[in-house]
Amino acid sequence: MREPIAKVIGRILSKRGVLGLYSGLSTSLASSAPISAIYTASYESVKGKILPMFPQERQWVAHCLAGGCASVATSFVYTPSECIKQRCQMNGALSAWSATRSIIATDGVFGLYRGWTAVLCRNIPQSAIKFFVFEQLMKTVYQACSRGAQTSPWPTLAAGGIAGSTAALFTTPFDTIKTRLQTQNLSVPLPGARSVSRGVLPTMKDIIAHEGVGGLYRGVIPRMFIYVTQGAVFFTSYEMARRALLGYS
Repeated sequence: MREPIAKVIGRILSKRGVLGLYSGLSTSLASSAPISAIYTASYESVKGKILPMFPQERQWVAHCLAGGCASVATSFVYTPSECIKQRCQMNGALSAWSATRSIIATDGVFGLYRGWTAVLCRNIPQSAIKFFVFEQLMKTVYQACSRGAQTSPWPTLAAGGIAGSTAALFTTPFDTIKTRLQTQNLSVPLPGARSVSRGVLPTMKDIIAHEGVGGLYRGVIPRMFIYVTQGAVFFTSYEMARRALLGYS
């Protein structure tokens, strides 16, 4: 059954304390830098090659394709880090290293890539939607605002937040499937999770059969909140760094 966010937070606090809310933080911190570097480098490399192939009015296609390719490139680092993080969050006593050893001992090295297909199904459209929405919003800003407003970080913050939350909304079902796949064989499974399904489609059918279509949107509110801030910070940092490196005023 689905549980309110407040009840989930309360259960974590009662069992593990405040630090329980930060289980898996070390894995996220360790992987965030290489993931961001790979994502940005892949995005810029692919965009630079395919952007001249599209007319001005369809250059958003290049941004979407480049974002999708960047998601594929980062998935080789992102998927293992997600598996380890999920294991740490399900068992608050595990360190990242202990979780890694546990996964490899149980499922081998490929166990670190459980849910990889679901990661791609989520991240590729998420990047495409995110960049499409961002580019369209920024195009509107450039057409409507003065030069001073264009160089201000506030429009970029707003556009990035909207783009991130929009992408999160449409890709939440695959995020739910990914989480189920990566936690289905744990001794303390997530509420409603079952260990009988393997693969994206069987897991999707299992969720719909037992929880309805709404089960695919478990956790959509906190996820949208996360991606509002993530999108705002990512795009603003990206634009500011790009302008500084390219010498834009």
